[in-house]
Amino acid sequence: MTRWLLALALALPVAGWADELTAQQSAGQKAFAHRCGMCHREGGTGTFVLARRLGAAQSLLEQRTDLKPEYIRYVVRWGLMNMPRLSRVEVPETDMTDLVAYLTRPRPAAAP
Repeated sequence: MTRWLLALALALPVAGWADELTAQQSAGQKAFAHRCGMCHREGGTGTFVLARRLGAAQSLLEQRTDLKPEYIRYVVRWGLMNMPRLSRVEVPETDMTDLVAYLTRPRPAAAP
């Protein structure tokens, strides 16, 4: 029993490391909350529209693992369907770079 608890205690910090964000990804998370969150977080219009178009599993951008940097940049700058295009004034290039780093960050594979 003691060995099992020791093994569990040693494994817990390692499991948390995969979820840590770099400074750029953390800045992207904040930029996402400030510039994108009103539409693309739980209950937002963007989330609702994406759920209707792609299914619920693809509706929350922060949980997706299939987004490509070029695609994110294109959709933000040029818009897509209900998503309006956003200028460099609305989303400065530094925020865009951070957003891309956050949304494309490596994550553990989802359980089947």
